[in-house]
Amino acid sequence: MNERLIALINWYGSSERKRFSEFADKTGLERDTIKNLYHQRQRINQDHISAIAGAFPEFKMWFVFGETHPELGQVSPEIEETRKAYNG
Repeated sequence: MNERLIALINWYGSSERKRFSEFADKTGLERDTIKNLYHQRQRINQDHISAIAGAFPEFKMWFVFGETHPELGQVSPEIEETRKAYNG
C-alpha cells in the first residue's frame, strides 16, 4: 500500500514543492502526516485509508487492494493518465 500511496501523491501533486500541501487539502489530512506517510516514517492507519479513499473514490479499489476494475469506474492513476492522453 505504501507504494500505491506514493504513486497517488506523485500523480496528484502539480509540482514537487506543492504535492504534500495539495494532497493534504484534497484528503483533509495534515500536511506533515502526508509527508511522514510518503517517507514511511509513519504507518498508514484506518483513518488515513478512509480519508484517501473518500477523496479519491475512483482509485479506492486500487489504493486499498491493488486492483482495478475499469468497468466499475475503479481505476489507477496510471490508467487515468493513459485515458487523459488518449482523449487529448
